[in-house]
Order: sequence, then structure tokens, then C-alpha cells
Amino acid sequence: MKNYTDFLKQVESLNTIYASIYFNCELESLTMPFWSWEDIQHGLQQRQEWEVGEDLIPFYGDWHDLICLNVENGEIVALNDERDILCKWDSIKAFLSCLSEQEIIYDDGVIDAGLHHFEAAKVKELKH
Repeated sequence: MKNYTDFLKQVESLNTIYASIYFNCELESLTMPFWSWEDIQHGLQQRQEWEVGEDLIPFYGDWHDLICLNVENGEIVALNDERDILCKWDSIKAFLSCLSEQEIIYDDGVIDAGLHHFEAAKVKELKH
């Protein structure tokens, strides 16, 4: 895991700071928490069951939609349930630069639990 361990051990702390992320150039709510180090470790054992490559370490999501660290090249990728790459950040630094403290308030105040921002996204790479 090279030097990615520090990031993965601290990723849960992002929950207290960030409420949204620029996902394919649109600000999207972070509807789930970033995983704890223990959740990440447990998730490593579930990758095959959920058809996630061995080079990817999930750290956010519900196993249908995921954000993962690619340990081969340091990229961070957002995957949908079909495991298509919907968004890609070149590095941890690029990913962190897309996080936002801005809370998104929906008109009706309700987020439909069946909808995830990954579902409508098209593949696009953000470069900062």
C-alpha cells in the first residue's frame, strides 16, 4: 500500500469537516460517512464478493457505489454498482482539493435513499 496507509487511517476524520464533493465538476452531497480504518480493513475481505479489483481499496460508499484508492497508481476512483469508473482524481491531493464544507440543502429537505449521485454521472477526470 506504499505510503497510502496514512491517508486511509485518517480518512474517517474528513467526516467532521466536509459535507460535499465536486464530482464531475458539480457539487454533490456526501450522503454517507467516510469509513473508519477498521471498516477499510474489513472491506478488503469483501472486495471479491462485491466485484471490486484487488488493486482498489474502498473507503467510502455502500458497496453499490464506492470511492476507492487505486494502490497501483495512487488515483482515487468513484465506481457505480456496475463497477464503471464514473469519476477519477489523479491523486489523493486532487481528491482532497475537491472536498467542500458547503452543505447542500435540497428543496424538499429529503434525500431519496434510492438515489445516489453516482447513478447519473458520466465518466470524467478532474484535474487540479
